[in-house]
Amino acid sequence: MRNTGMKYRASRIEQDPLNYFLQHDNGGPFLQVADVMLRKNKDPKEVFAHLIRIATDSEWSHSAIFYLISDPRQGFNNTFLVEAKTKGIHLASWRNEVIPFDKFTVGIKRPCLDWYVENPYEQSRHNVYDPEDIHGIGYLRHVRGIAIDQINGLYDHKTVYELAALYAERVAKRHLGAVPAIADAAAGVANIFKKWDEKDDSAQSMLHFICSGLVQYSFFEALRLRIINDLAIPEHREAGLSNLSNLHRIIYREDPEGIIPRYIEQIQNNLDEIHAPVPDDVLDFLKTATPADFNNSPQLEWRFVILKGSVWRIERAAVDYMVSDKDEAEVLKMLESEHRP
Repeated sequence: MRNTGMKYRASRIEQDPLNYFLQHDNGGPFLQVADVMLRKNKDPKEVFAHLIRIATDSEWSHSAIFYLISDPRQGFNNTFLVEAKTKGIHLASWRNEVIPFDKFTVGIKRPCLDWYVENPYEQSRHNVYDPEDIHGIGYLRHVRGIAIDQINGLYDHKTVYELAALYAERVAKRHLGAVPAIADAAAGVANIFKKWDEKDDSAQSMLHFICSGLVQYSFFEALRLRIINDLAIPEHREAGLSNLSNLHRIIYREDPEGIIPRYIEQIQNNLDEIHAPVPDDVLDFLKTATPADFNNSPQLEWRFVILKGSVWRIERAAVDYMVSDKDEAEVLKMLESEHRP
């Protein structure tokens, strides 16, 4: 699930990243609901951001989902994102994601939905006068709804420890394959904290995430629920079955153990299984997605990069495309696949 074979070009289009994405008289909107934001935090005081980058060998340390896009005609003069941090899940203003420009580098990617089949009701709801209305907009709005629904799932120390152990297990499996005991120990720590949480009644109904886990879970759960609804309506069933077979298309991280294909096959063999709680191994898999995964995934297409206070538009390029200058080369380098052997 890496960007191998994909070539891009970058064009500098604006030196005002804040207003460019908020104005609608310049040909916008340029952002869409459920676009994925990646961010590099160069603030030396942000220790957790640096730890994420070091552990994942990534330029990126944070991710979030676009929730509300600026639309002055409807009274929305700002853009907001849903994000998860160690203190909880909340709405963040676009301004706070890009300013100060010398500390934040931002990338924006968009889900590829050419595979998504809309049911007859979704098709009938399209509005040609709505600039936000694109193929799959009902699903994308559902994704943001799932993300915002987690906003009351505040973190406690046990949850942060559990997630840290799960991340450590993943890192150990990647980098220390010759020492499997390290991965096993990390998994054991995760299980201890999970059992600890299970004893706390207040935690039983909440799902906890760190940034990218929220993003990945929201795309998965929104599609799972839409498939459930479509399978229950005869005229929607064909759309539901098609989207079920493509459930892996909204998984934005590598899956060397085949966790998601196994889950899909299990449901296809017994459609009633989709109503059951999502298995723990699938949830752990979703929750431990990283910003590097989103960088690498070809199921998310690059749209913009904000670097040193300038907006760069990212477009697909021919295989023989030649970079124009060192500034463009610096931008394109950030799009390269990470975690190389």
